[in-house]
Amino acid sequence: MWKPQKPPFRKYKKDIFGDAVTTGQFIYQIGESDILRKPSQEVLVKEINSEVSQKKIAYVKRCLRKYRKLTGVGRGIAAVQIGIAERFAVIYMSEIAGKMLVIINPVITRSSKKFLKYPEMCMSANPIIAPVVRPAWIEFEYYNEKSEKKLWQTKDETKEGRLYNRVFQHEIDHMEGIINIDAVDSNKLIFQSDPTYYDRAQFMEVKK
Repeated sequence: MWKPQKPPFRKYKKDIFGDAVTTGQFIYQIGESDILRKPSQEVLVKEINSEVSQKKIAYVKRCLRKYRKLTGVGRGIAAVQIGIAERFAVIYMSEIAGKMLVIINPVITRSSKKFLKYPEMCMSANPIIAPVVRPAWIEFEYYNEKSEKKLWQTKDETKEGRLYNRVFQHEIDHMEGIINIDAVDSNKLIFQSDPTYYDRAQFMEVKK
């Protein structure tokens, strides 16, 4: 006797869509506005310490904390993803004081000649996973929230180090109006349905 075969992970997918609905209340999603597809404006360095800029930075931090509380994940968020079309982002880094690193007006100065493929998620394209190829590391200059000029040049080959370098590239792309799904053929996109998927995910070196 024939019976229809229902797809797997039905309960997990229900939870994932629930997260997307909830976080969609403050995260802009692709197709909703052209703001995600336009380059963001540079922040005037002399304005970084202003009350307005500090309020915007505080709001982006709150949104990242809220996203992490609601979903249990989320490493970085660009200001443009919550409707602030300016070139800054907040990265969650558990090992630094305050756990939130602010990067303003980042400029990539060097990048690795080794390329790695790894499945990325984006808060603005939930619940799609894109296996994106990126340089293994980058160096970039930026300003922090105190308007101090800084340099990121960590080439840590651990999984955590590789993830940070990838997150920075992902958020800098947002500042250019680029979403991670743009870097992948549509037939390579993956729906987030298997709860064990990221337990098996590996960085894969790719020749370019």
